[in-house]
Amino acid sequence: MKNKWATIRNDKILINNKGINASKNINYFDEYRSIIIENNYAEVPRDIIKNNDLIFLKSRNLIEENNYYENQAMLTNFGHSVLRYLQNVDHSKIITQLTPEILKNESWKGSVFQRYDVTLSVPSTRPGKRHFVSQVIDYIRRFWVELGFKEMTGEYLELNFWNFDALFQPQDHPARDLADTFYLKTPESGHLPDPEMVQRVKETHENGWTTGSTGWQYKWDPAMAARNCLRTHTTSLSVNAIAKLTEDDLPAKFFSVGRVFRNETIDWNHLAEFYQTDGIVVGEGVTFTNMQGYLKAYLEGLGIKRFRFRPAYFPYTEMSMEAEVWIESRGAWMELFGAGMFRPEVVKPLLGKDVPVLAWGPGFERLVMESYRIERIGELYGNDLGLLRKAKLWME
Repeated sequence: MKNKWATIRNDKILINNKGINASKNINYFDEYRSIIIENNYAEVPRDIIKNNDLIFLKSRNLIEENNYYENQAMLTNFGHSVLRYLQNVDHSKIITQLTPEILKNESWKGSVFQRYDVTLSVPSTRPGKRHFVSQVIDYIRRFWVELGFKEMTGEYLELNFWNFDALFQPQDHPARDLADTFYLKTPESGHLPDPEMVQRVKETHENGWTTGSTGWQYKWDPAMAARNCLRTHTTSLSVNAIAKLTEDDLPAKFFSVGRVFRNETIDWNHLAEFYQTDGIVVGEGVTFTNMQGYLKAYLEGLGIKRFRFRPAYFPYTEMSMEAEVWIESRGAWMELFGAGMFRPEVVKPLLGKDVPVLAWGPGFERLVMESYRIERIGELYGNDLGLLRKAKLWME
């Protein structure tokens, strides 16, 4: 039926003319039967069976098809060159990795060390690793902790009081405008802290209180101080920490690493959200030179080679300075952060007495940009897989 030699009618097989003609020739399987017999019912070469017949024979389970593959290996020129040496070391132990145990029991004696060509190209590996910004944050934490600093933490949501007022920033200062600060609609306001401390801050703003200053000479508004905002710097954590200190806590050293938020125009070196690390040293006898020493060690630890300190002005520090780093690709100095000694108007209302306080508040994204040769600050958080795979591990 498969070869159309017959038809079925009334349960009978009727041979047609094609079948009659075929019957005059050799039996359909005779040519294969003789081949199989000659091969003692063993393997038959694939190429002597026609493709159509192969399919039919397999469908009737008359044959099984097995595939064999042949591989050839040839010595390279280098293999030929070392062949004669291998004949001499067959009896020797070959050490591929030297371990302390091998050195201790001296089993390396009489052995042959495997030689490696370190100039050979190797496949690229992509091991799992932390984002390089996270690596830098971990390094910064270790750096300050190893210098004896304690970490300060806090919430992103902050009162105007801690973000501005406690830092002796007047309530009409431009930095408080919506142009720079994100204010909350719900909840719009929070609760001010200890009333006695709030009263001291109020009088310091209005007339200088007992700090020897004349203050800002305006009527301080507690409602404005109670407004909620996203913190614009982690220095709010610093004044919080100072307000909690007692006489027994001095001297004290604190640092913080956290996100801050500013309503700024986004460009190659500005974002609306970025990281800042703050630090303060509180205690009698600390000097401006001490602070420069801390910050010099910090910048050098982050791999910055060319930087400078220059005089600056901030409403809550005196003396004040700014740190700048040289950007070779742009041929210009780039501002990094501000630093200084807190004014009495900041420290005395919070602590109850005037004690020297060193304070600094550097962001570090621009330092990371310089170290990783990144042109735009947005690339730090773009999660570009190509950049992340090629980025070097942060090494101290």
